[in-house]
Amino acid sequence: MNKGGGSGFPGRSLAGIGVLLALVVVSLFLVGMTDPAQGLAAPAPIQHLSPADQTVSLVATTTTSIVFLPFISRVEPIVPNVWRGEYYGNANLSGEPEYTTEEVRVDYDWGDGGAPPGLPVDRFSIRWIGHWDFEIGEYTFFVYADDGVRLWLDEDLLIDAWGAGIGSYQATAQIESAGLHRLKLEYFENTGGAAIHLYWRRTDLYPQWHGDYYREPWVEHGWVYEQTDSTIQFDWGAGCPPDLPCDGFSIAWNAAPLFEPGTHRIYLYADEGYQLFVDGNKIGEGGWYDGQEGGAVDVSYVLEASGVEHHQITYNFHDRGTLAEARLWIEYLEHPKWTAEYFSNMDLDGTPELTKNEERVFYDWGFDKPRPKMPSANHFSIRWSGPRYFHSGCYRFGLFADDGVRLWVDGEQLIDAWHNGRAEYHSPVTFLTAGYHQVIIEYYENTGEAEIRFWWE
Repeated sequence: MNKGGGSGFPGRSLAGIGVLLALVVVSLFLVGMTDPAQGLAAPAPIQHLSPADQTVSLVATTTTSIVFLPFISRVEPIVPNVWRGEYYGNANLSGEPEYTTEEVRVDYDWGDGGAPPGLPVDRFSIRWIGHWDFEIGEYTFFVYADDGVRLWLDEDLLIDAWGAGIGSYQATAQIESAGLHRLKLEYFENTGGAAIHLYWRRTDLYPQWHGDYYREPWVEHGWVYEQTDSTIQFDWGAGCPPDLPCDGFSIAWNAAPLFEPGTHRIYLYADEGYQLFVDGNKIGEGGWYDGQEGGAVDVSYVLEASGVEHHQITYNFHDRGTLAEARLWIEYLEHPKWTAEYFSNMDLDGTPELTKNEERVFYDWGFDKPRPKMPSANHFSIRWSGPRYFHSGCYRFGLFADDGVRLWVDGEQLIDAWHNGRAEYHSPVTFLTAGYHQVIIEYYENTGEAEIRFWWE
C-alpha cells in the first residue's frame, strides 16, 4: 500500500506501460505501410522513455512516425469536508507516514504518555489536509497545541508556531468566494503532554464576547482583568471566576453580532442581577439594585432586525452572594421551532402527555412542573427535535442538565450523559455545512430541581 499518497501506485505504472506498448505496435505498423519499393534501412535504436513522458519518437531512415503519448497521471478525487491524516513516527513529518486515515475532526488530547495508535509516545508528527465548505464572510481559526503547529488556508500561512511548548492561537481571514477551500494543519509532539484542537467559525455572525471582570458590584469600580469568552454560559455555584471574590463580583460583556432580517429573541438568566443594553439603550434590568425584583429568573427580550445589520449587545451581571450563574442566548425566530414531547416517565416511553412547538431549549423549572398539564414535577422526560439552521463552520454544542441528557446531530450521538446529577457537558467539535441539520435532545428529570440549557459555540 502506498502510505504517502504520492504517485507510486503499481496499477498506474502497469497501465502506462501497456499504453506505451500499444502505441509502439501501432507506430511500427504505420512504418510497415510505407512504399516497399523504397526499401528500409536498418532502424535506428529506439529511445526508451518513461510512461510519464508526453512524447516518444520512433525514427527510421525512410519515414518518421511521431506518436504523442498522453500524460499518465492519477488525480486523487477531492472528498469535501473530510481530513486526510498522515501520521509519522518522527517529529518533522519526514519520510513515509506510518499510516493515513480519513477523519472528520481534529480534536485530540492524548495527555501525558499518550499518543495516536502505532506512534511513539514522544516525537511524532501529523499532517492533516482537507477541502472544506466556506461561506463568504469573516472566519476565525482557533488552535490549541501541545507542542508545535502550523496552519494554512489555501496558500496563506495563518498560524506558524513550530516550536516546543503549549499555546492557544487564532487567526482571522476574509473568505471572498464561497465553496471549497484547502486547509492544511501540521503538528508535532515533543515530549510530555500531547494535544491538538482546531475549529473555525463565522466571527462576523458569532463574535466572541469581551468581558470586563470587577471585584465589586455594578461594573463601576474594582476592575481586575479582561478576557474573551466564546459564550455566556456560566454556573459558578458557590464559587466565582478566578481572582475575584466569591460574593459581590460583577462582569460587563460586550459584542456586536450580525443579525439577519427578522425577529430574534434574547434569553437571559442572572443570579442575582442584570442589565441588558442594545445599541446603548437599556431594554431590561432585574435584581440590579437592592430590593429590585427580576433577578434569578429566566427573562427574554425581542430584537427586530430590518436587514442584515450589526447590533451592540451589552450584558452587565453581578453576584451579591450565595450562588452565582450568568447565561445569555440569542435565537433567530424565523427558523422552524422545536417539536417538544413531554412524557410522564423518565424513559420517553409510550405516548407523550403533551406535544407542542417551542422556540428554545433553555429552561430552569426549579421544583415546579415543566408544564401545568404534567402530572408531577418529578420523574418526567422530554424529547426536543427538529431542523436547526447553521452557517458553515465548526460547532461545539453545550448542555447543562439536571438530570440526564443526550444529544444527536444528523444522526451522530455527540453527548451521552443519561444519568442522575447536575452537570455541564460539551460535544466534540463538529463541522456543519450551511443549511438545516436535524437535532434531537433527550432529557429526563428524576427528583429535586429540574433545569436544562442548550447552546453552541
